[in-house]
Amino acid sequence: MSTPTGALDSDAARNAIAAVAKGCSGHVGLAARHLDTGEELTWNPDAAIQTASTVKVAIYAEVLRQSRLGLVGLDARVTTRPADLTGGSGVLALLRPGAACTVADLCTLMIVVSDNTATNMLIDLLGGVAAVNRGMASLGYPGIRLDHKVSIPPPPLVAAAPPPRRPPAAPLAMATPAELCRLLADLHAGSVVDRAASAQMITTLRYQQDKSLFPRAYLEVAAPEEPPGPRDPAIAHKTGCVSDCRADTGLLDLPEDGGTIAYCAVADRLADQTMTALAERDEILGRLGAIVLARWRPGLARPSVPSIWPARSELRRSVWYDPPDEPSRG
Repeated sequence: MSTPTGALDSDAARNAIAAVAKGCSGHVGLAARHLDTGEELTWNPDAAIQTASTVKVAIYAEVLRQSRLGLVGLDARVTTRPADLTGGSGVLALLRPGAACTVADLCTLMIVVSDNTATNMLIDLLGGVAAVNRGMASLGYPGIRLDHKVSIPPPPLVAAAPPPRRPPAAPLAMATPAELCRLLADLHAGSVVDRAASAQMITTLRYQQDKSLFPRAYLEVAAPEEPPGPRDPAIAHKTGCVSDCRADTGLLDLPEDGGTIAYCAVADRLADQTMTALAERDEILGRLGAIVLARWRPGLARPSVPSIWPARSELRRSVWYDPPDEPSRG
């Protein structure tokens, strides 16, 4: 398969990534591989990163591994308890305890809306953090390491105010872009657990609701149930967010039989810790997604993504980022 006319060559693509990394207030990582040609585009692929919620892809794989062993039933119903409710992303923490979901439903919620309550319930069903790590190692991904369950107090909407929780000292999970990219490549090959399990995971990942990161600059993205069109690649992916990190890992299906790209992109250890769509890390991942698409399928992303975050040199001069010992200039 030849490189499409007008596509960025590998040197131009790496130079574009270097420009993004130079303007970043933290760490940029990327591992992208065209699965039909074997061509790669990488930046710090073997440096350890916070996975944030992208680790939930590996947890999903472990659920399906245990289901094949008869240890977990996908159709089994699990009822939420007050102790299960966990804050952050998702919907289960906003519902009264007693909501009944199947294990398969918990997996769907964990992926498509990154539900933290569903995630913690699944970790418990799998036998705890250590059991999840053993399972991921047995699947062939020892470099993806879960450190703890999600530890965010639930909102007071349906739960009594919980006692204060000391935030964990370590990130939720650690991996490398290369390891997460390999997991997604293996899903495409049908070798994670088995072919049916891999296909099930990819289908669920197609329904990921957050399109604000890697595909941020794409002109269009195919609907989950639709194949790629002339202007819109299809994407199956999982995003992750903590205060100083955004990550996105997935499979990008190119139009017109252009093949599939497995990728993991991350912006980590950032000075900008705001949590809106205007945050630095969201734009960084959008730029990386545009570069990857331009490398193998030009014309489907905006030619440039306008800069919307202040440069590092401007952070101290912005009223939003004034250090506490300096007066506001508002």
